[in-house]
Amino acid sequence: MPKRPSLMLAFLATPAVALALFMAASTPAEAGCSKRVVLYDASWCPYCRQVRAILARNNIRYTRRDATTPTVQDEMKARFGNTSVPRTLVGGVLVNGVNEAQIKKLCRS
Repeated sequence: MPKRPSLMLAFLATPAVALALFMAASTPAEAGCSKRVVLYDASWCPYCRQVRAILARNNIRYTRRDATTPTVQDEMKARFGNTSVPRTLVGGVLVNGVNEAQIKKLCRS
């Protein structure tokens, strides 16, 4: 009979331990970015997919601008001189191409 109380404690403790492990595992390592982030990209672009993955992995919210539309192309030509993608603006600072370290650095500063 003395084994039943310890079995009951194990039964009750297991969900609490599982919940604690789940919460620790789901807590993001990065807090995201407090600055406004804008991504100029195209759905067919493999480098743009890499930047979207970087932003998702680091829990960074962003506004996506589709560089295949005439309006955004005109905006990009006026702002950058051409329509090459991906281009990421972090707090108004331009990151060309795929550069996770620079994106994270700009979000932290």
